[in-house]
Amino acid sequence: MNSSTLCSSLLVTLCMILIFQSPLPTKAGRSHVGPDLIDRVCNETKEDYTLCQEVLRRDSKVVKAKNFTELAAAILKLGVKNAVEGQKFLKRLAKEKHVPEIEECATDDYDGVIRELRNSLGEMKDDLDAANYEARIAGDGADYCSKALVDAKIDNPKIFALNREISMIGFMAFNAMEKIGHE
Repeated sequence: MNSSTLCSSLLVTLCMILIFQSPLPTKAGRSHVGPDLIDRVCNETKEDYTLCQEVLRRDSKVVKAKNFTELAAAILKLGVKNAVEGQKFLKRLAKEKHVPEIEECATDDYDGVIRELRNSLGEMKDDLDAANYEARIAGDGADYCSKALVDAKIDNPKIFALNREISMIGFMAFNAMEKIGHE
């Protein structure tokens, strides 16, 4: 064996020893290189990525979700909470202003939003397709409210911001449910 062959053999052997002595990365030990769950949902939120991030990251249960099932449930719970609070705001405003369109928003439109979000959350365990559909249409009531206000030429930025957020939450929950099983 000549010296260059010996050097090559030693180099290959040394490399093999180093490779096999290195600890292999484990799933638990690996750092997360891809986008997190919230980013993956917000990347598909056509309305506004920044608002999506803001809405979801201010809720600790959403941020702590470990998979898309937990994330979808946390988003739906956040949606119910925000829709109930929003409905209270609309009812107070309707009582003060006596505007039929705001009264409609406060009752029929937001009753529907809250019902659909709760139905979606309740159906997640038994019928994911139905839950997904309910989440997708949950924001319709908020959209109807905004349209009625526009048609009546009522300009209230607080109501429009509320409706936008509520509509987006339903869509975000839908996006999260679409990813369940593809994690």
